[in-house]
Amino acid sequence: MPATHSLKHQALVVEKLSKARFRVELAGGRRMLATVSGTLRLKFTRIVAGDHVVVSVSPYDLNQGTIIQRLTGHHHRTQKIDTQNDAS
Repeated sequence: MPATHSLKHQALVVEKLSKARFRVELAGGRRMLATVSGTLRLKFTRIVAGDHVVVSVSPYDLNQGTIIQRLTGHHHRTQKIDTQNDAS
């Protein structure tokens, strides 16, 4: 079975929902549901509405994603996100 490649997008957290879920808005104005990744949960990373995050989206379901990184400070404007698919 081939490895699935995820798409990475920069998004803005619009709303906090229950059970570590968030409504995020992508750059094009598209909204989707996102959950927090396990590593962010282990590090107790706090995410609130208004935060800029990186969302990993499966190519099979474009309506849901996983928050894999929280962008802090001025990094959300200057940081480039690696959109290349990992071949691992």
